[in-house]
Amino acid sequence: MAKGRAKVETVMGHRLAGPKLTPWAPVLVGLYLFGPLLGLLALLDLVLYLVFRFALDRCYGVFCLLAG
Repeated sequence: MAKGRAKVETVMGHRLAGPKLTPWAPVLVGLYLFGPLLGLLALLDLVLYLVFRFALDRCYGVFCLLAG
């Protein structure tokens, strides 16, 4: 196996196409990698909002910081 390519197979004299990526591969990789990260960041944002809103009684957000 040279350079990570699979060995070409033949079935009843016909050569089979090797494995290749589908058009959905980048989308699925992006969801697999960035989906959990976005979920974690959304949870962190919610926790920070609740802490600022109820524990510190302060405004939490970009517009509040610019206006205040």
